[in-house]
Amino acid sequence: MLSIKKRLITMTVTAATVLIAISWSLIFAESKHEIDEIFDARLGQSAKLLALSAPQLLMMPPEQLELFYEQWYQGISNHAGLDDDDPTPYGHPYEQKLMFQLFSASEGVLLRSPAAPPTPLSVPDKIGYHPISFDSQLWRSFQIRLPSTAPDQEAAFLIVAEKQAIRDELIDDIAFSTGIPQLLLIPCLALAIILLVNYIMQPVGELQQALSRRTINKLHAIQVSQPTIELKPLIDQLNYLLSELDKAWVREKRFTHTAAHELKTPLAVLRLNAENALASDNPTDLQNDLTHILKGIERTDRLIQQLLMLARVEGGNAFPFNETDLMACLRDVIGSLVPLALKQDQNLSLDGPDTLMMDANGVLLTSLFSNLIDNAIRYAGKNADINISVTLQSEDWVAIRVCDSGQPIPDMIRERIFEKFFRANTERGDGAGLGMSIISDIALLHGGDIVLEGNQTASGNCFLVTLPVHRALNQ
Repeated sequence: MLSIKKRLITMTVTAATVLIAISWSLIFAESKHEIDEIFDARLGQSAKLLALSAPQLLMMPPEQLELFYEQWYQGISNHAGLDDDDPTPYGHPYEQKLMFQLFSASEGVLLRSPAAPPTPLSVPDKIGYHPISFDSQLWRSFQIRLPSTAPDQEAAFLIVAEKQAIRDELIDDIAFSTGIPQLLLIPCLALAIILLVNYIMQPVGELQQALSRRTINKLHAIQVSQPTIELKPLIDQLNYLLSELDKAWVREKRFTHTAAHELKTPLAVLRLNAENALASDNPTDLQNDLTHILKGIERTDRLIQQLLMLARVEGGNAFPFNETDLMACLRDVIGSLVPLALKQDQNLSLDGPDTLMMDANGVLLTSLFSNLIDNAIRYAGKNADINISVTLQSEDWVAIRVCDSGQPIPDMIRERIFEKFFRANTERGDGAGLGMSIISDIALLHGGDIVLEGNQTASGNCFLVTLPVHRALNQ
């Protein structure tokens, strides 16, 4: 697995090294070009000066010229010593790497320097710059034709040559002097890049350490001392995920605790009734025990369904919302609860339009009204009237009222009726105190609300559910 920090350092150092190498190559090429220009200009200038002096030099005896050169070169050798880089009063030791010839096609070499051979180095038609090979070495030469003083005078040519090694040595010195500092710059630059990358990547390392310290029991928000623009969205998203994970973990622990606590009592009652039934010899007592077992099973089943629904609603699951007929849903709920109402001699009625389409989740909507109407049937009492009315408050909102003619709910209970696990009438109900809480959560999930309206008469209760007709309003 590759490290971003190592990749960044490696790629940056590599890029810097390549750029330095390119820079050095450009400097080397430009230096070579300039050196060649300077040396070529010197060759040309020397050739022209010698060409102007050639007539006077030809008038001197060759022995005298050789004597002058011998004295000059001897003076250079005596003063130069072991070092050939320092100039002397007689000239520079590098002069031994220079030579010239004055020649004509018919007479051959007329005048030459001591280092030059007695035979012509070139041919008359090679005018200008060109390389020559002499004494197993490469020379750079410049040849010029001497101006004629008479029409019938034979043409003479002057060639000045310089060892190519002089230029190569100078170019190598320049390359070495410029390349060494740049080579030393690479490790310094690499060290600087490593320090800078480590400094810049500190927030990432801090984030990594903060994440490594998070456990299932330690899911608080991450804090970075130096957050960057690039890391802030990541930190915000991680904090959101940690918050949701913490909520889910709390819900799971609460659900497990609640299920264990709430199921313990009905299971104990079922066990007791089953033991009584097994030990009973009286048919009447046996029938009562079996009836109690069935009621206990119904209560346990209802409790499990409520716990599962609570877990689904609180879990924040994505429920699909589709176009749903609210009136058809209410009619189905009322139809399923009619047998319970008939046992209590109660009257169930529904008022509203024939159809009312809205964006909702049909399963959750059915659970909302099943719990609400079921509570009304259980607690309104015998011969009670239970009315469900549907009214469009506007084009966007619908109001559903579930009213009964039973005893008014006391003020103390009204304040806590939507709390989880709160049971108002333990002597009459057999639930876990989750029904009203589930109703409230489902209404909120749809973008709506539920309230227990205030008492306007001496009897009766009325729950008002307000829901949006269109999904866009609750997003």
